[in-house]
Amino acid sequence: MLAVQVGPLKEEDDVDAAQWKPVRGSRVSEDVIHQIREAFFNGLQTGDWLGTETELAERFGVSRITIRDAVRTLEARGIVDVKVGARGGLRIAASDPERFIDALAVQLHLMGVTFSEVIEAQCAIEPVAAAMAARQATAEQLEKVATAIAKSEEAVGDPKLFTEWSLQFHIAVAEASGNRALHAMLIALATMQKPKMSPRASEWRARRVLKVHQEIYAAIVAGDEDKARTLMDDHVRNVRKEHPEAPLL
Repeated sequence: MLAVQVGPLKEEDDVDAAQWKPVRGSRVSEDVIHQIREAFFNGLQTGDWLGTETELAERFGVSRITIRDAVRTLEARGIVDVKVGARGGLRIAASDPERFIDALAVQLHLMGVTFSEVIEAQCAIEPVAAAMAARQATAEQLEKVATAIAKSEEAVGDPKLFTEWSLQFHIAVAEASGNRALHAMLIALATMQKPKMSPRASEWRARRVLKVHQEIYAAIVAGDEDKARTLMDDHVRNVRKEHPEAPLL
């Protein structure tokens, strides 16, 4: 429950109360959620103050119980943070990428997204990510890609470990793209894929995959976007043709 009493608010910290409209009808909690959600996507930022439970109840013209119900939903969606105590109230939450990735993976599973759909999405994302990495990867991001390659090389005789580090290579390349949406989506897709993984990488195949990864990395380091994109595109498509249900190495 939110605290009723708060200290004086700074006008510049308070979201403009004029944007909230009184709600009526049998679904008032949903209306409150809708208004706050719309305001959120229209420009609210992390830390913006929304008010206390009592203040919001007055502004929307509803009971505190209604506000409490709305707040539970908004908090579950990661939109607001609730602080209790003498200066308790609601603020727009800070970002939580891991929470988003997990929620995306959960929703994909609930949607019944097939293994084939997951692979198709990965094949669409990976070449773009490789090209972007060639254009703008930082030294720290490149180091993560290089580490994944080095660990893969150490694990060529261990199919399970090699598969894990090969997957980390693809995730590291996505991170190196500098596009957080692509990176998050690839991790979520990988989460969907893991239960169906059946590592079968013979040492011969592992070394072949490793060689391709090294070539992709070299193209990224050289800043050759076209080559990085082409190599990654060929790589993921060849893996699909040879092993339709194998992990994306």
